[in-house]
This record gives sequence, C-alpha cells and structure tokens, in this order.
Amino acid sequence: MPRSSVVSAAILTGCLCLAAGPVRAETRETVQARSEAAADRVPLPLGTNDPETWRVATHPVPPLVMDAEGRLRGFSIDLWNAIARDLAVRTAFVRVDDLPALFAAVSDGRADLAIAAVSITAEREKQFDFSVTMLETGLRIAVRAGPDATGSATARALQALLRDAAFLQVLLGLAALILAVAALIWWLERRHPGGMAARARPAHGFAHVLWWALSSLAAQADEMPRSPLARAVTVVWLFTCIALVAWFTAGLTSTATVERLRGAINGPQDLPGKRVGTVVHTTSVAYLADHFATPVGFATLEEACAALEAGTVAAVVYDAPALSYYATQPDHPPLRLIGPAFNRQSYGILFTANDPRRKRVNQALLGLREDGRYDEIYGRWFGSESGEAQTR
Repeated sequence: MPRSSVVSAAILTGCLCLAAGPVRAETRETVQARSEAAADRVPLPLGTNDPETWRVATHPVPPLVMDAEGRLRGFSIDLWNAIARDLAVRTAFVRVDDLPALFAAVSDGRADLAIAAVSITAEREKQFDFSVTMLETGLRIAVRAGPDATGSATARALQALLRDAAFLQVLLGLAALILAVAALIWWLERRHPGGMAARARPAHGFAHVLWWALSSLAAQADEMPRSPLARAVTVVWLFTCIALVAWFTAGLTSTATVERLRGAINGPQDLPGKRVGTVVHTTSVAYLADHFATPVGFATLEEACAALEAGTVAAVVYDAPALSYYATQPDHPPLRLIGPAFNRQSYGILFTANDPRRKRVNQALLGLREDGRYDEIYGRWFGSESGEAQTR
C-alpha cells in the first residue's frame, strides 16, 4: 500500500475516534441522569421483612394508660407492647382525650384499634368487635376520708345529736336539774341521823349524793334516802329519770333512722336516692341510673373527686383500677374506698366490625396468659394478686 494511503487511513481513523468519544460520554451521563430521575419518581418496593404499622388509639385512664411527659405507660400500654412484639408489628399511638373520642377514632378510620379501659357491653358489640378479655374488674365506691364517712348509723346519730344546738340546751337543762335534785337530797339527808350524807364531810357527802342521782338515771342506784321528804323527792325523780331515758332513746333512734336513709355510704345498697359522681359516657352512669341513684357526670375522675371533696356529691363510683390508683396518690384529696369491686365487667381491645386483626391479637393475648407474661405485667401495676384478672 502506498505510504500516502496509509497516512490517509490513520488520519481518518483518528477523526472517527475523536468523534465517537464525546458521543459515548454523553450517552453515559444521559443514562445516569435518566436513572436518577426514575428513582425519584418510582418508590422502591418495601422488603418482605418490613413490619406492619398499626394505629392504636388510647386515652389517659391511670393506671391503665398514663402520659408521663409525652411517654405513654401503664398496664394497657405494657400489655399492648407485648402483643405487638409477638405479632412483629410497629405501633403508632393515636392519643385522644376521652372515651367518645376513642370510639370515634376507630369508627372513622383514624385508628385501626383502641386500647385503654374499654368495657365490653352488648350495646357496644352492635357496632364494634372486641378482643378476648384483657382485664376483669368492676366498679368501686369512694367517699370522703372524714371521720363521718363510714361507721354505724347509731354512732353517726349520736354525733349528729351532739352537734344539735337544741339538744345541747336540753342536756344543759338536764345537768342543772341533776345538780338541783342532788343538792336537795343532800340537804335533807345530812339532817337525818341515818341519811346518806349524815356522817360525811359536806364535800364528800354532796359528791356521794350526786353520784346517786346520776346512777338513778340508769336505774343503778344501790341505796335509797332515809329522810321521809327525801324519799318523796326520790319517787318524783325516779319517774323523771324514766321519762328522760325514754326521751333520749327516742331521739337517738329517730336520728339513727334518718342517718340510715341519708347518711354515710357503706356499700352499693346505700347509693339509691343519692347524688353520685362519676365520669360521663362510662358504664358506671348506666349502673347508677339503673339502681335509683342520681348520677352526676364529670369530664374526668379528678373533677368528680373534687366535687366529692366539696360536698356536692355523696360519693364517687367508677372503674375499680382507676379509682384505687387515684386514692393512693399523695397529691389528691384523701378518699376512702368502700368494700370490694361490684358490678363485675371485662375490658377488651376495640376493633371495627369483622377486622381480621382481631384473631391475631386474640392469639397473642392468649399466649401471654399461657406463658405467664400476663401475670408479670399485671403484678407490675396491680400487685401480685392477679386473681381479679385471671380467667375464672
């Protein structure tokens, strides 16, 4: 091949390489830009091991649910966290203010389920589904911690009589009458040779006769005056004592009857006819109305207990765990809890009707009961005696 042809071919090849280089570089940059744009527009699919996130509605009901500086804690929260771990799901808590808002959150789809202190009732089952029982409890009664909060009706009646000004005036008159009778008998007896105060010094003799006059009120006098005139006065005095004792007994009995009707509360049988504080939209409202009490609803348990302290309600009736926890807090007004829990009821986890999650939650909850972890959570919040929460 001639030298000139070789040179021409080399020059042509070099030109083609120079022309192709920019084209390849531009193509790589274009492909990379297109790939980045596609990655921004199309989300990457989740891995098969990524856990689900369930939205769980709840509201404060100490000690089942408490908000401690933005961190939820309590029996219901610990129980749910254990269930979520077993189900390998994440939890996004939806915090609401009260029970109606809890139902609304599940009903309108803002939450997948709800856990707090939700009683399982036939009326609620018409619209929602519940898990198996997560806690068995009931209602309790709280009264003021004053000395007249409980006790027998007779003791309270005696206290009421002693606070009655008219009764105290009668007692003062009776004391004056006893002193007058004692002075008259002493004066008559000291003049008689065999009288009760004849041989004693004046002070001792009067004290002896005064004791005799007081003993006569209870028919316990062990001797009688010797002076004829003193004996006549004694007959009148003894009949007076009978009348005084009958009057006092009648007054005490009638006051005790009134105290039984409207006095302190010692159990559910004493609730009818009384104003009883509770929290609105709870099962305790229906219980009080069904048992002839006058339910007075408040937005929170704290407001109900404040009304009890102010005396505008006679007692507070509410869920036993919440009321027991409230009564133990030092920063609250002192309360006295009356008797054991009554009107037994069960708490459950709330779902919309026919939610498939319910079966999975039930399996996890039953597993917690069977392996003892439920008892551990229960003991953490309510003590070691978990019989109230066990399946009977």
